[in-house]
Amino acid sequence: MLQERSSWARLYPTAHPFTRPMLRHGAWYPVVSDLGPRVVVVVKERRVAVPRHLLEFRDRRPNRFTVVYRPRGAENPSYGTPGNLGRIYAVCPKCGSRLSVFGEPKDLVCKPCGHRGEVAWWETG
Repeated sequence: MLQERSSWARLYPTAHPFTRPMLRHGAWYPVVSDLGPRVVVVVKERRVAVPRHLLEFRDRRPNRFTVVYRPRGAENPSYGTPGNLGRIYAVCPKCGSRLSVFGEPKDLVCKPCGHRGEVAWWETG
């Protein structure tokens, strides 16, 4: 059961990204309701029920950038477009924007929202 204090959730790194509703790996979503086997989160200003077993929960909104490793050979919907970030990218904890990473930077700055923070290389999404 979801703890009362938990208020943020993300898709487990091992969960299939093409589940319905489609959640993005590495992005954190506010939890607004607990329905037992499903949890309601806010995705793009819409309330969406998601199976609990697909989610990881946190008491507070994370402030570190999540690193996403796309498995080798996995489908990349943005392949061949300017939005293609490659196999490894970071996700801003504040706005959910995806950022290219080169090497293993300790910190990043999100251009869309200005958030500056540590990159959580040990905690992948």
